[in-house]
Amino acid sequence: MDSAVLSQIVVAGATLGASLGGYLLAGVNEHRRDRRTLRREMELRATERVAVREDEMHAIQRETLLALQDAVQAMARLTGRALHFDHMQARKGQFTQFPEKFSDEMLANGIDVKRLMTRVLDDEVRGAVDTFNSETVRLSLHPLYLKGYEGEALERRADARMYELNEAYSKVSDLLGKKVREEISWRPVDSTNL
Repeated sequence: MDSAVLSQIVVAGATLGASLGGYLLAGVNEHRRDRRTLRREMELRATERVAVREDEMHAIQRETLLALQDAVQAMARLTGRALHFDHMQARKGQFTQFPEKFSDEMLANGIDVKRLMTRVLDDEVRGAVDTFNSETVRLSLHPLYLKGYEGEALERRADARMYELNEAYSKVSDLLGKKVREEISWRPVDSTNL
């Protein structure tokens, strides 16, 4: 074989080998690039799913806190009504049961408050609402705290009970308002800036 032919065969073989090697390397690099792209897309989707779940959770908490705020306000109003009823009865020297209609309304409200309270994730809120619920029960349970009082003494005693209710409501209302504002102002973390 002639050396010129041999060198052309070697050059052609080297060119073919280089082309085949380049093709194989390009395929390997493309596969790696596809895997990196797929991994980034999967991580982004997972992050988006977490963000959506977190946003939904905050929306549920916000709605629950708003409903709880309304229910606690109704509880304070109903307890105030019970205290006023007892006070008016005591002025007449009577100590009767709260009318069934109002009693049923208080019971339904108490159930609503408990139901909403159990849905709140914040331990501080649950504790404060539970404390307020206990206070309203204590304040409105026995009208006999007015028995034996008349005139100014009766008025002072009734006013003191109403003051206790207002203080208890003010504490829980302030906390609920703070937590509602936190939920309203909550924004998801921007994962693109991490």
